[in-house]
Amino acid sequence: ACRRRHAIHSSDSTSSSSSSSSDDEKFERRRSKSRNRCLPLNLRKDDVLGIHKDRMKIGASLADVDPMQIDQSVCFESIGGLTSHIAALKEMVVFPLLYPEVFERFKIQPPRGCLFYGPPGTGKTLVARALANECSQGDRRVAFFMRKGADCLSKWVGESERQLRLLFDQAYQMRPSIIFFDEIDGLAPVRSSRQDQIHSSIVSTLLALMDGLDSRGEIVVIGATNRLDSIDPALRRPGRFDREFLFGLPNRDSRKEILKIHTRQWNPQPSQAFLEELADKCVGYCGADIKAVCAEAALCALRRRYPQIYTSSQKLLLDVASINVGSRDFLSAMRKMVPASQRAVSSPAKALTSIIQPLLGPSLSSILDRLQRLFPHAEQSLKKRPDQGGNALFEDMLYSDEEELSQKQGAIAGPLLCLNSVLQHPTSYRPRLLLVGRPGSAQSSHLAPAVLHSLEKFTVYTLDIAVLFGVSTTSPEETCAKLFCEAKRTAPSILYIPHIQRWWDTMSTSIRATFFSLLHDVPSFSPILLLATCSYPYSSLFPEVQELFSMENGEVYQVPLPTQLERTKFFEDLILNQASKTPGSKRKAVLQVLEVLPVAPPPAPRKLTAQEQLRLEEQEEDTLRELRLFLRDVTNRLAQDKRFKAFTRPVDIEEVPDYTTVIKQPMDLSTVLSKIDAHKYVTVKEFLSDFNLIWQNALEYNPDKDPSDRLIRHRACALKDTVHAIIKDELDEDFEKICEQIQESRSTRGFSSSRSMPSFYHVQPNVAVITDKGNTSSLAKDDMNAALSATSTPRPTGWFLNGVCVCLGVYRWSFIVSVHIKCHFVKINSLTVGSHDRHPGAVCGNGALLGGTFPARDLYRAASLTARPPLPQMYHSHPNVRLLDLVVQQVSEILFYCS
Repeated sequence: ACRRRHAIHSSDSTSSSSSSSSDDEKFERRRSKSRNRCLPLNLRKDDVLGIHKDRMKIGASLADVDPMQIDQSVCFESIGGLTSHIAALKEMVVFPLLYPEVFERFKIQPPRGCLFYGPPGTGKTLVARALANECSQGDRRVAFFMRKGADCLSKWVGESERQLRLLFDQAYQMRPSIIFFDEIDGLAPVRSSRQDQIHSSIVSTLLALMDGLDSRGEIVVIGATNRLDSIDPALRRPGRFDREFLFGLPNRDSRKEILKIHTRQWNPQPSQAFLEELADKCVGYCGADIKAVCAEAALCALRRRYPQIYTSSQKLLLDVASINVGSRDFLSAMRKMVPASQRAVSSPAKALTSIIQPLLGPSLSSILDRLQRLFPHAEQSLKKRPDQGGNALFEDMLYSDEEELSQKQGAIAGPLLCLNSVLQHPTSYRPRLLLVGRPGSAQSSHLAPAVLHSLEKFTVYTLDIAVLFGVSTTSPEETCAKLFCEAKRTAPSILYIPHIQRWWDTMSTSIRATFFSLLHDVPSFSPILLLATCSYPYSSLFPEVQELFSMENGEVYQVPLPTQLERTKFFEDLILNQASKTPGSKRKAVLQVLEVLPVAPPPAPRKLTAQEQLRLEEQEEDTLRELRLFLRDVTNRLAQDKRFKAFTRPVDIEEVPDYTTVIKQPMDLSTVLSKIDAHKYVTVKEFLSDFNLIWQNALEYNPDKDPSDRLIRHRACALKDTVHAIIKDELDEDFEKICEQIQESRSTRGFSSSRSMPSFYHVQPNVAVITDKGNTSSLAKDDMNAALSATSTPRPTGWFLNGVCVCLGVYRWSFIVSVHIKCHFVKINSLTVGSHDRHPGAVCGNGALLGGTFPARDLYRAASLTARPPLPQMYHSHPNVRLLDLVVQQVSEILFYCS
């Protein structure tokens, strides 16, 4: 905060340089200033102390500099189900820093680019955050730059390309570094005739920066998108984006791991059996969905345990330990949640319900056994590996024995690369399966969705009528080609066609031809399963459909009718177990009276640690120092104004004896300055209240009758208006709010402002009696000792003894001034050294006692004329400085030698 208002001058444009500066120097200066706009996101707090000020000067946003924008608690251990992706990122970023000798031996460069793609909520940005935090730990300092797709776009021609060049330039200067482009499809879309020239130029610039003639060095570029088809194909090649990571929906083991991460801080924690059952139920849920389910389950538990809080506007006293999240809370949360993958398009995969399980369970088991033979990848998906333990490098570890075998057979000629290719890539020739049954046999409504649910590891692409004709902007042939392309890219995958007989009747000749052409273009051993259902007998299907599914190869499964045992189990559970039960009565719930919860007391403020309190006091003192400088400047300006001279010093009681009777709280500008020095003002409001007191005292004591009194009243009003105008014009409103917050905070903490007052501001008098070398009488010594013992009186007393004047002053802070003067024994009744400009009661050169008031500057002038040695020149150049100020600033005793 600033104590004074000031205009913010933008420094985007470079200041005019001297005529001798060259164009290259101007360019370098402008580029270094613009480079401050591009700063890493994982800077520590100490790293950005000097950066915030520079970026504020150039008008740049601080969103990508503030370290609080990243959750510092997210790390690789906080991510579940993405072990292989994390291992690949370590190979790209961490291992080249830790093990450079490995890359030096083989003369290779690690991958410098990777692309994250997948549906929303699968953890793409979360992995980037974890990578930024991992790069900031320990001695490894990898700069992490984060840009969204639209951050680099600008309405000015060429500005977007300039921002990209500056970003890569800054990343190169701070290498090793990482640049993360979130939603990169908005920055580098596919270049086509439909696209404008602006985006084409941006894409060309990005392509040249990532892999052009200039090597980008130790800069890793990571892009994230959920629309892989919208990215320009030139980016998707080694040298730019070397690797592409699919962030798909988590499988059963990944979902269980994610649930463990989100519930590991709960007390009590859910059991392992419950987490496994919950992972089975959350098919189609992404990582964000599982996190939302856990949060919603906790809220359901709170709603179930304490429904009173929803009807009360006050905070009630709760027993947090009694809130336990149970299975019914998760069930309620899952009923409310709609997975992100099903919000746009509903997933066909669905598990068998507990009611239909006795009827179709055996048929489902037979279908899965058939699939393990036709589609070996299904066997790998269905088989559980308890010894794998979620290790992403499990498959590489399985073939460690084969390396020894290949080394022993190194001299034997032959294709060693195909040693175990069949085991490594199990497949079959064009895997296909058709579920055929009578109408109502549940092959399309229950069995096929249950099969897809069991094969949840694979991506499913549905080729039904609604999908092909649902998008109005593309033709059905184009949609069909797109789905086949995606299936081949994400293999192993599944192509699902429900009601294939009806589908074949509805499609036109061109769509059929396109479908057959695309299906035959799929490689023979490609792991793409074609799953279809039909409600007609196999013999009544079209010949083209019968050619797709061979009866002899076991690619047609006839759904059998339920046996008597299966029907008995179904009706036994339905009639004997479920129908015989009476519905649960809710009378107890209705009659139950909710417990009355007491209102919770206001929370106690958090106690600061000693280090935090010290840092807070330093910050407050810095702010209050600016306040004191401002208030002191305002007061001095008003004191120098001749109009307000009457308010610069306290009112002389000898001149107006009844002043203290009328005015109970005297106030003047010298007292205001003293209060400023004593740290009495914490806010400007307190400062203005004293000026209002001066104004009120002047109006109260000076009646509107005499011209001189009327003049004082006018000047008091002018003083009040002037100080208020200065405060309003020069003081920032936010600064006053900060001062009020400091005052409130100090009152809450019990902190006194006197603790920050300067040391030795109030001091006890150090009495020093300076005598002449001449003789002194015993009477003078007794009188002098009596004067020394009376230092607590509010008025100073002094004695002149054989040319020695000892003036003992106790005026507010007990300062002592000893004055030597050559005269006879003379007693001064009163001498005040603490007034601002005049001294009531003084002595002239001949030692005569003078009453009345004399200007201090006249005393200085008279003393300096006869001084031995002469007084310093400072006393002549400061005629209006108070005697007390000179004493404090120079010495504790001032000796005036007068003739």
